[in-house]
Amino acid sequence: MKRLFFVLALIFAVGTVHAADGDLLADRLFAPEIVPLKLTDLGLTGSGKPSFQVSTNPSAQAGELNPGKALLLSAIIPGAGEFYAGSKIKAAIFFTIEVAAWTSVVYFYGEGKDKEDEFIAFANKHFDEKIYRDHEFGLAQDQRYGDLEDSAYDGTLEEWTALSWEEKIHYLPREGFTHELPTPEERDANWSLKQQFYEMIGKYIHQFGMAWSDQYGDIDGTPHFDGVSDFSQDYMGMRDDSNKLLGYSAWGYNIALLNHVASALDASFSVRIAKRRAKAELGFRQVPYNGGLVNAAGLNFSW
Repeated sequence: MKRLFFVLALIFAVGTVHAADGDLLADRLFAPEIVPLKLTDLGLTGSGKPSFQVSTNPSAQAGELNPGKALLLSAIIPGAGEFYAGSKIKAAIFFTIEVAAWTSVVYFYGEGKDKEDEFIAFANKHFDEKIYRDHEFGLAQDQRYGDLEDSAYDGTLEEWTALSWEEKIHYLPREGFTHELPTPEERDANWSLKQQFYEMIGKYIHQFGMAWSDQYGDIDGTPHFDGVSDFSQDYMGMRDDSNKLLGYSAWGYNIALLNHVASALDASFSVRIAKRRAKAELGFRQVPYNGGLVNAAGLNFSW
């Protein structure tokens, strides 16, 4: 509580003033039996306590407001607590932010998922998983690759597919082969592996590039890869667009959460401010001065 004391009348006698000396000027001006009466008439008290209080709060209902209720209302619906506290402008601002945030969440999420469906359909049409797996198996059977003494794999394709990636890499070229491509069964059982599949076929172009339909090769369909796939680049552009839209949706969700917190805190704070009283207190007291007491009147402001 901040207090500001303005001395209106400080010293009524020059020199040392003793309360018991009836001949001093202060006692003549404020005799013990006269001071309380005069101060009461003027709205003052001899003890220095205020005899009246002026409030800056114009609302007679402020004392009935509950900060906890305001906080809960805005935590549920931003702006509701401000409306409860009587601040309609702030209530409208917080509620408008809430509507705009959730509108962006729904809109951008829908757009992002539509774009995701688009790039998945594009991949299903232009990426041939079988071509990649045949190509990988063919490299494993070539003894020029791998880091084992007998680096040529002599099992079947089914046996090769069942191997773990840690086993496969010993038969594959050391450069460019870094990720295992999840099988259709694995993707059906695990949504995360499905996401990884659609990320890897476009991102790791040096490993999976030959499986895009613009890289199939000559008439016999022999896969080859020259390092660039237009289809892969188009596909990655679609994925990037989808991720951006979904990112905008996530931002809208975060803004909505922050709006709930900000509105709740603001509503509670607004009610607490409305319940407080700024006071002006006019009073009388005796203050030490030069080893004695002097009579003084003052005005205290507290806020």
